[in-house]
Amino acid sequence: MNDAALPDRLQALIDERVFNFAQAAQRHFKTNDLVVLLDFRAETPELEALPRQALAEAQELSLEVKLKLARPASALSPVFGAPEQAFWFVVIHEDEDADCGAISAAVQGAPFADKLSGQG
Repeated sequence: MNDAALPDRLQALIDERVFNFAQAAQRHFKTNDLVVLLDFRAETPELEALPRQALAEAQELSLEVKLKLARPASALSPVFGAPEQAFWFVVIHEDEDADCGAISAAVQGAPFADKLSGQG
């Protein structure tokens, strides 16, 4: 599977709110090495952001997700072809299944680039 290919359930959740949240989190944590997390098992699912290293060591994540999180999303920039905003997006679904993908503003954000904060 190509690193840039995203699971359908993950792709369906990506919108300008996710990118704007990630940008704010990057400013807050003063790092671009972040994971944006959305856990649908929570009573009120909300976007959260954590430094990648902290989440990569979480016991509840599958080995597959941990392996993906072993590298910063920005390390995949040759795959994306752009050195722009990149972050990991992890979604834990109600069925306990988790999807994880590296998100790039240049690739997944293109359809709504005019709505992203700090753009244009």
